[in-house]
Amino acid sequence: MRKIFLILLALFLLSAGAFAQTSVELLPSVGYTFASHNDFYNTYGRIGDGVSYGGSIKFNATRSFGIEVLYSHMNTNIGEYYYGDNVHPINGLSNLQMDYIMAGPVESFNIPNSTVKPFIGALLGAAIMTPEANSGYTSDTKFAVGFQLGTNIYVSPLVGIQLKAQLLSPVDGAGASFYGGSFGGGAGISTYSSIYQFSLGGGLIIGLGRILPAERYRPAYRRPRPRYRYYY
Repeated sequence: MRKIFLILLALFLLSAGAFAQTSVELLPSVGYTFASHNDFYNTYGRIGDGVSYGGSIKFNATRSFGIEVLYSHMNTNIGEYYYGDNVHPINGLSNLQMDYIMAGPVESFNIPNSTVKPFIGALLGAAIMTPEANSGYTSDTKFAVGFQLGTNIYVSPLVGIQLKAQLLSPVDGAGASFYGGSFGGGAGISTYSSIYQFSLGGGLIIGLGRILPAERYRPAYRRPRPRYRYYY
């Protein structure tokens, strides 16, 4: 099975022509999310690893830029431990459902005469944490941020494969700062989080809508040099 996958992947990468994209793409996906920790005063919480699945829909304005709306779900477990002991949870393990609803811009990069399109994107949305009943933990919904990068490999304008790495994080809080001085002033807003969920995954690309036209390169406009006339 692994050899067949590697052969198919090599054929895709060696394809000579570059396929166009459609204006709307549907991307069902599955991945593996690594465990994450949340530090407290003398204990720490641990959200276990597990298989995450979901999908997204991407609205492409051009072949290089689009807006993606994403949903991800994972069934895992949660427990609280003393430092130095990662085997015996203080109050036992409890089941946990993690749901992310996110949206954000995606920038793709064209490789000439290739079906491979690397991409990078940022995400904003909500994280919904739902523990099992009578677990001692309460449900919570938090603002979340995310980051993703990967590559799309197109078999045709309507079918492709996506491989990506993704980082999703519920935000614990935010702060604002103001400063001033003799050289001016300003303000800033920062966020902080204690849970970072990193995942590796892949999925299908199903093209919908119209096929986008190729982007044309337009050279920068240069003002013509003035002509000088000499009088004698």
